[in-house]
Amino acid sequence: MTSLRDSILKTLIYFDLFDYPLNLLEIWKWLGTKASLNEVKKELDQLKEKVYCQDGFYFLSGRSELIQIRQERYNLSEIKFKRAGKFIKLLRYIPFIKTVFVCNRLGYSNIHADSDVDLAVIVSKNRLWLARLLAVGLFNFLKVRPKQTLRSEAIDLSFFISEDNLNLENLVKEEAFVFPYWLSQFVPVFDRGKTKQFFQANRWLEKYLPNFLPYDLNLRRRVQDSLFSKLVRSVISLLTDYDYLEKLSERYQMKIMPPQLKRQINQSREVIINQQMLKFHQGNHWQELK
Repeated sequence: MTSLRDSILKTLIYFDLFDYPLNLLEIWKWLGTKASLNEVKKELDQLKEKVYCQDGFYFLSGRSELIQIRQERYNLSEIKFKRAGKFIKLLRYIPFIKTVFVCNRLGYSNIHADSDVDLAVIVSKNRLWLARLLAVGLFNFLKVRPKQTLRSEAIDLSFFISEDNLNLENLVKEEAFVFPYWLSQFVPVFDRGKTKQFFQANRWLEKYLPNFLPYDLNLRRRVQDSLFSKLVRSVISLLTDYDYLEKLSERYQMKIMPPQLKRQINQSREVIINQQMLKFHQGNHWQELK
């Protein structure tokens, strides 16, 4: 059984890899051991030779520069969130899109200047391919997808989940060390009632992060629905909500898919294609972290 002290060090070391110091609540939240906030604070007080605290942030010895790095990246993340919000506002007009998450580094405001914005999307049952076609097609038209613009300005739509397949525990198998952290950093920016269901379906996260709490995003970063967006969705739904269009969308996207991507389908957890999930995460760096 992992001791509380070892678990605290493991958490700090993991986020040190991303140049990210943690406050007390964050250490507790991302801890791999069940403990109270007070117990974590007492243990941290016993680690003063290995762990330092400054301005409310904890970091490993010799890494005080991380505080300034965190502040700089937070300010940059504010800019990135505003840019992401502009495009997520467009996604809300697509009738089959239920929830849009910001994920990866932007999820916890630790983004680089040259980083793109990664989105994960929950879509209606039996409309996975059609939702992706409309979303990716829109972003293609706007030329904001990776390889169409500078990486720092790109919006990456690489993960689509059907509303009837919200439990992602099967993806843990090969990446148990990293995946729970990654999933815990999903931040709902636009939501039509699926966020609560999503985190309920993934309660297994508590096995790895027993103190985990989903993000409650600040209002200034949220994208709200509107009467106009609801009206537009209704009109588009009347024109496109047909099973045959779903089948045509799948055939078309499979036809134009690059051969190297096709070869990776369902060979690992990076590229997954089925009727409930479309996941295109090429160049997985999680093994390097392990």
